[in-house]
Amino acid sequence: MSHILHPLGQIPPNLIPRIAEIHMGDAGLLSKLGYPFVLRYFENAVKDKRAFGFYAQGVETGEILGFSLASPEPSLLTSKLTEDKGWFIRNIFKVVLTRPMAFFQMVISSVTIRGQMYEPNTIECVYFTVDPKSRGQGLGRTLQRALMDEGRRRGYKKIYASVETWNVASLKATQANGFKIIKTFREGIYFRHRLESEL
Repeated sequence: MSHILHPLGQIPPNLIPRIAEIHMGDAGLLSKLGYPFVLRYFENAVKDKRAFGFYAQGVETGEILGFSLASPEPSLLTSKLTEDKGWFIRNIFKVVLTRPMAFFQMVISSVTIRGQMYEPNTIECVYFTVDPKSRGQGLGRTLQRALMDEGRRRGYKKIYASVETWNVASLKATQANGFKIIKTFREGIYFRHRLESEL
């Protein structure tokens, strides 16, 4: 299916729920916290001036097929979930009651993510996710490559990414874009490869 990439920061607000829906198919922590967290995360991310990304839209259908997101400070995107204290307490309480392991993983990951950025002038490929119907066509690689090109345009020198060890498709796409594994580590229930690439 032919597609066009648009800047994520220019996405119409009524399409952000579609980004959240696609992301719910991801097996990572944010999805395990539930749809309200995913939606709020991306509502905040598209407003963040330092974060940037792209979404792929089908030319014929107009359907959103996938997206990518990068940030020089990914922990800041996560911390924005707590800005509305009332909202956060209500929703995290539901997580504690219904998915306690997701809550404990959130605590572990929030500590881990703070130490991931190693040097100035670097960005993190936070997400690149493709709708299951559009996988296997190289779209994830294209979305990640767009992040790298934009990062270079903005003056960043290096990009990092973390990919779960079981996620062979994402690992292959990331390595095809020139990333090299620099370590493999455990983050609570997740085993991840840490990768980097020059821009």
